Amino acid sequence: MGSRLKKIFFQLTVVTLLTLGLLAEAPQVQAVEAVGPDQISQAIELASGWLIRQQRPDGTWLYGGQGNASTTGATALVVLALANAGVEADDPAMQRALTWLRQQEPTTTYSRSLQTQALAMVSPLADLAIIEKNVHWLEETRVKKLPTYESILRLDTSELEKLQTGIPKQTADRMIKVFRDVKLALQSLPRDPIEAAKRRSELQRLVEKEIRPYLAHCTWSYGNRGSGGDNSNAQFALLALHEATRAGVEVDQLVWIEAHRHWTASQNTDGSWAYTAGSRAGTGSMTCAGIASIQITDGRISGPDAFVENEQISCCGGGSSPKPLEAGISWLGKNFSVTQNPATGSQQWLYYYLYGLERVGRFTARRFIGTHDWYLEGAKMFLESQDKLSGSFRSRGSEDPVVATSFALLFLAKGRRPVVIAKSQHGPRNDWNQHGHDIAHLVDFIEGRWRADYPAGLSWHVLDTQSAKTDDLVQAPVLWLGGREGLDLGRDPGRRLRQYIDQGGFIFAESACPNSEDFDQEFRQLVSEIFPEPEYQLNLLPPEHPAWHAEQLVDPQFQRPLLGIDYGCRTCLIYAPPTGQNDAPALPSLSCLWELGGPNRSQLPAAAAAQVDAALAIGANVIAYATNRELKNKDELFTAAQDDALTTNRGERGQLTIGKLRHGGLCDAAPNALTKILRAATRELGIRVDDSPEKLDLIDSRIFRHHMLFMHGRQAFAFDEAQQANLRTFLERGGTLLADSVCAAGGFTDAFRHEMGKAIPDYPLESIPPDDPLFAAGELGGYDIRLVTLREPSQGDGPLATRQRQIPPRLEGIRINDRWAVIFSPYDISCALEKQNSMECTGYDRDDAEKIALNVLLYSLNR
Repeated sequence: MGSRLKKIFFQLTVVTLLTLGLLAEAPQVQAVEAVGPDQISQAIELASGWLIRQQRPDGTWLYGGQGNASTTGATALVVLALANAGVEADDPAMQRALTWLRQQEPTTTYSRSLQTQALAMVSPLADLAIIEKNVHWLEETRVKKLPTYESILRLDTSELEKLQTGIPKQTADRMIKVFRDVKLALQSLPRDPIEAAKRRSELQRLVEKEIRPYLAHCTWSYGNRGSGGDNSNAQFALLALHEATRAGVEVDQLVWIEAHRHWTASQNTDGSWAYTAGSRAGTGSMTCAGIASIQITDGRISGPDAFVENEQISCCGGGSSPKPLEAGISWLGKNFSVTQNPATGSQQWLYYYLYGLERVGRFTARRFIGTHDWYLEGAKMFLESQDKLSGSFRSRGSEDPVVATSFALLFLAKGRRPVVIAKSQHGPRNDWNQHGHDIAHLVDFIEGRWRADYPAGLSWHVLDTQSAKTDDLVQAPVLWLGGREGLDLGRDPGRRLRQYIDQGGFIFAESACPNSEDFDQEFRQLVSEIFPEPEYQLNLLPPEHPAWHAEQLVDPQFQRPLLGIDYGCRTCLIYAPPTGQNDAPALPSLSCLWELGGPNRSQLPAAAAAQVDAALAIGANVIAYATNRELKNKDELFTAAQDDALTTNRGERGQLTIGKLRHGGLCDAAPNALTKILRAATRELGIRVDDSPEKLDLIDSRIFRHHMLFMHGRQAFAFDEAQQANLRTFLERGGTLLADSVCAAGGFTDAFRHEMGKAIPDYPLESIPPDDPLFAAGELGGYDIRLVTLREPSQGDGPLATRQRQIPPRLEGIRINDRWAVIFSPYDISCALEKQNSMECTGYDRDDAEKIALNVLLYSLNR
């Protein structure tokens, strides 16, 4: 059955099942009123200020109001919270705390772990020796639990193989051989009882030497090798080891293996975790600990969904999440709350739970847990519970105010990390996730390169594209689409994705595996639905495109076919099609190579490592190009779509209309720029508008229905005599023309100046002086734009970037009857209005571009 027929059959089947009530519809996401970024920023600032005021002269913070063994942990926790909130390492309060912390030798797991996390974030290079010492301490103090000889013998071979995850192949093979030999030997013991007992002892010693040490579980307790252990201490130890590895410190692989076994074995049958293994009831705080710990350890011991063998890279391993993790997420979704610690029936350790909830959402790349937007709901709760005078948080549970405020600050600050990219979750089945760690590894790579600009880190999330609305899509600047078997994005994907692109979104896609013809066919069909206009076609990216050099130069030998669509002011979609066709060599997909680009990248053969490095560079280049390295915090995106939302009824009496001029110089290069101006006029000035402007030729008499016309372009053009005459009449009758050169295109700028000289020879195009009323906020009621931000490409051999500087607006105009009838910007305005501040464009930033346009509009209405 062909892919299109399969898709139609699948859709008809779903419709039939829904009609019969045999298939449940997707659960509806809980509606929560958005909170503004200014509110969250203020809450973070107030909480940070309160914490700094609680610091003691020696640089410490107290737990419970008194100095004790927990002082190191409390001080490290506050440092971690302040650093994530944006307090610089050279701040005096931070310096006092770090000086004190470096002198401590903590004796508890909590304190040692928090000290490690704080130093690994704030000063990993300077404090590498301390971090290494703490890693060794945590390795040595883990509480190991070994299986009995009898329990090992009760296993079958398949059960033993499951327990070998992460163990080197040579060791694992040796264990299986010994296990089988022992089982066989036990079936043929000597008949003599003494000899049989002797043989049993030999076999037991062999098992205890060759098998038992590799099947240990491990956890951590409060102190140095304390008895028992618990899941709270174990979580903190793993978080410390995780951050230490990110700082470059190696951790014994057996630690990850043993910890993974512990968390897998201690999970309750309902998917939850309790404080200690064997406890009957799980809680929200401990389930968050379990999910994060499974995520950390699985990432260290499970093989990637791609591998290298005999210098050959194999791809597409499937990308399914660990079952314990999914069971934990399911339990958390069913029991979700931000006002109680789930399953406790109280607020006991509520802030500790929310501190863990943020980690679950970030580690598992989920915007929603169940049907809940965990960050939005949690942030709203914190904003409502903060003491507005002091800035502190005081939990009704067991948390000390310093600890509670630190947990709240960590949730608000870490949870709002900028989202770099969304990974599309779509049908069929799990095809979207052929490489389960691909985007995580790419974002880690980018985070390392952009740490100076985003010291708190970056994030990404998985998005259910089949049900996503435009408001959901715009929560990430880039959408990643990948697959092999096909592409089912739900209803009307072309319209939704076009709206996403029109609001500044970018699509990055690939055929993820060999034999991806079905995906390739359906993706190309999707592109035709997004862009039905014939002028928008997939074309090969040229060698000079920023995809090859925006962040890091890609060696030509590792370049691959990339297709793109140029829409508006930029390439808005990049697609990596399947390779290996027409006798060309088959290349591992980008996502396959990103899958290999994790913590063990340095262990790859040199040839494979070079391919991985090039793929990561391509990914970073595309992300840098798509975002200009200008990312918004998550909370800034809550209202992003609302800013552009406007419902108008076209043609109502009393509405402002502006005509858009057609011409031959790419007159629709930024197709939504004028709409953005009109919507801004309603949002900022309260003017009723028709936000669906007419596209008019200058010979069309309907231009005289408008008081103002708008035009832009990227190429040379010319007006004929009739068009010149109509333009002259329009301007002399009091009309206004606003124009800009898209991306400061020289061809359009030269043509515009030339055509204005021919159409209106008696009135020269001149520079508008910086003291003109057009730029002031006075009598016209507009904005003070006497200084604006100009963006221009940086020069040099490094990564492609933009330079920003403050200048008076550079506008040119034609004055008729003591008013500016023509206002022209040789620098870009239109692309900025479309949220497409391109690295390659010289023009104003978005806020100032909008202000310039609105000032011109107000000027035209008042002159």
